[in-house]
Amino acid sequence: MNTVSLSGAWRLNDTWSLRGGVGIIRDGKLTPAGQAAHSVKPGGMLAVGVEYLWQRGQGAKPYVDFSAFLSASSTKTENALSQNQTSYVSSDLRLGGRASWIINDTIFPYLTARIFGGPVSWKLENTDVMGTDIHHYQIALGTAIQFGGTGIFVEWAGLGEKALSTGLSYAW
Repeated sequence: MNTVSLSGAWRLNDTWSLRGGVGIIRDGKLTPAGQAAHSVKPGGMLAVGVEYLWQRGQGAKPYVDFSAFLSASSTKTENALSQNQTSYVSSDLRLGGRASWIINDTIFPYLTARIFGGPVSWKLENTDVMGTDIHHYQIALGTAIQFGGTGIFVEWAGLGEKALSTGLSYAW
């Protein structure tokens, strides 16, 4: 699925942050085993979570943080052959750990690992189907670059749940 989202964080203190996000599902394709492909229609998603800074880094010693997120998404899908539309709802509990380094107070490379799971509810051929993710883990490499209050990032997850994410941030 292709998505666009907006997220924010609120630092509670030096170690804890609350996180939240909203987004739209733009499009995509889902292909159930042995069935016709389904086009993903526009939909929405929400996420809320916490992040804990376990270790402050310095030099070669990385910053290490842990996170927990709960998210949900809802959309409709359309069978490519019959043109029938049906609902698709998913939820996810995601636990993660990240090690990141600071280079010249500007570049922030990181390595992250996540585990997750949650039910997916889909109505296929008038039958309620309960499913889950193919992979329940993700390992990703990323880098953030900060230009004053503005930053950009890119993350590539090549193991487990595959994904490519890019983004823009602003801190004040």
